[in-house]
Amino acid sequence: MTTTYSAFEAFRPHFNALAYVAYFKIVPKPSSGLKHTLHTAYRGFVWFLVTIYNLQHVIRVIQARHSTEQVVNTLFVLLTTLNTLGKQLAFNTRVERMDRLIATIEGPLFTACNAYDLKVMRRHAWIMSRMLTMYHGSIYLCGAMWGISPLVTKLSGEVELTGYFPFDTSDWMGFGIAVAFNTIVITLQGYGHVTMDCTIVSFHAQTKTQLQILRNSLEHLVDPVGDTGREICVRSTVYKDIEDPAFGVVLKKRITRCVEHYKLIVWFHNEVEALFAEALMFQFFVVAWVICMTMYKIVGLSLLSAEFFSMFVYLGCMMGQLFIYCYYGTQVKAESEFINDSIYRCDWVSLSPQFRALLLIQMSRCMRPVAPRIALIIPMSLETYISVLRSSYTLFTFLERK
Repeated sequence: MTTTYSAFEAFRPHFNALAYVAYFKIVPKPSSGLKHTLHTAYRGFVWFLVTIYNLQHVIRVIQARHSTEQVVNTLFVLLTTLNTLGKQLAFNTRVERMDRLIATIEGPLFTACNAYDLKVMRRHAWIMSRMLTMYHGSIYLCGAMWGISPLVTKLSGEVELTGYFPFDTSDWMGFGIAVAFNTIVITLQGYGHVTMDCTIVSFHAQTKTQLQILRNSLEHLVDPVGDTGREICVRSTVYKDIEDPAFGVVLKKRITRCVEHYKLIVWFHNEVEALFAEALMFQFFVVAWVICMTMYKIVGLSLLSAEFFSMFVYLGCMMGQLFIYCYYGTQVKAESEFINDSIYRCDWVSLSPQFRALLLIQMSRCMRPVAPRIALIIPMSLETYISVLRSSYTLFTFLERK
């Protein structure tokens, strides 16, 4: 009996979390019209909060433009929230393309059809779910410290808030309102931001998983048994696809499915790359500045202060956020480079020259690896990750000299 398992199971927690914070629509679309209307209004309210929060920090940067330290204190937050805004726009202005990606994930070619596929896809879903949970936990911790740190610092002196507020924040009432607003919105944005990151990474990880499944299908292309384990061809001393015409038909169906599967994987990868090209380009160029400015703040803080701990957690989130992109980009490329090896491992010597020619054509098609890139130019790899960290250190030394 054939077992089916939808690849969308790996994305369900991500889209549920995005709908929870109103960063994307409910997937699948709710059957209740009232629920859809209320969620749309909720999304509008969250967009309003995010816009106000960003405007506060833009005004604060303008006000503090003559002070390097105050500008840095505000910019490392503003650049991160603008990065979040860019990803929100990518998700919400290209809804039809997102729907096509979701439909592809739920389609028959991306569905698990045997025990191996099921094992790989469930493992993938488990890893993506744990990664999402870990990042959500980090955001909750960072948000809590973001609220506690200024309150603790206030007890020993004045605190410079990162955003502009149109009321007096020197007294405890105004200060408490400002800190509460900042904490709630930054936690909301952080939650939405890491969820969008994990969702985009899950798209790339899904490409890697599908390539892994495809490789297994190619390695067992000439197996004389079906999915049920029943032998479906006769013992052959010549060419299997010629001596047993029925098995030849099965082989053609198998290779056709593998070709269609590979074509869909490549389309899926290219669509994900194009869909988030601008947002990821902004992130990779900005994250070097964010890491640099966070380090600039950290070196001036006491090791035992609450602000140091909050900045340290924030820095870990930024570095981890960049790492998961580069890690899975490297994994996708590595997996795609082994496709031709998998074709070679099948029992191709038992096939006719005509069928071998089909395999050679597929091998020539797979010679170019599927390699994720940022803005279609910069490789999304661990080498790029190291380069970004080096750039951050260079910027940090420049600021230190100033």
